[in-house]
Amino acid sequence: MLKRILYVLCILSLVACSSTKKSAADPESLAPIQSQKLATNFKRKGITLEWECSWGTGFSEATCIKGNVSAIEVTAYAPSFGNSEANREAAFEIAHDIAVAKLNRFIQDEVSSSRVMVTMSKNIEKANDNLKSKIRSDEAVAMTDEDPFPGANVAVRENTNEVVRTVTESIRTQSSGILRGVRTVDERIVDRQTVATTIRWDKDSERAVRELRKRIR
Repeated sequence: MLKRILYVLCILSLVACSSTKKSAADPESLAPIQSQKLATNFKRKGITLEWECSWGTGFSEATCIKGNVSAIEVTAYAPSFGNSEANREAAFEIAHDIAVAKLNRFIQDEVSSSRVMVTMSKNIEKANDNLKSKIRSDEAVAMTDEDPFPGANVAVRENTNEVVRTVTESIRTQSSGILRGVRTVDERIVDRQTVATTIRWDKDSERAVRELRKRIR
């Protein structure tokens, strides 16, 4: 009798467990999937982009489609040139400014290029002329088939050209903008003479800044 009662209790417990099992379409079962973020890393520049995850095919498929940009993080490094607190604090400020500049250059960067060519030319002419001339006006000149002055009436011209060409090409990069909602999220010491600062912008911080600008003027 006791064995039969235990057998019935086991069957009832299994039915209860199977009835409370969540279906695949339950939103709560997909909560960890929905909390995932799509990220694009630019390791060389220290920039990370986070994208919104949209569910265009429904919860059953659990397929994440890349949406709009939701946040961006930028990391920059700066040397402290020492291990004192003052040098370290100055290095953190420099790293923050470098990170902000990198963020602004990533968003918009204006590049202009110009080329200037300068050509300098110098011409040097050297002349050496031999002309027939009489020494005395009353001197008789004998005419023969042979030219008595074979080197006369010969003009020698030597031209020397020096050309110098200089090409100067300049590339100017300029970036300017107003960044709202950018905040520092991490400051760490990399080694004894290097620090790193990470700044972040997201939609929530930008929305908060806009709300504060409306209320506080």
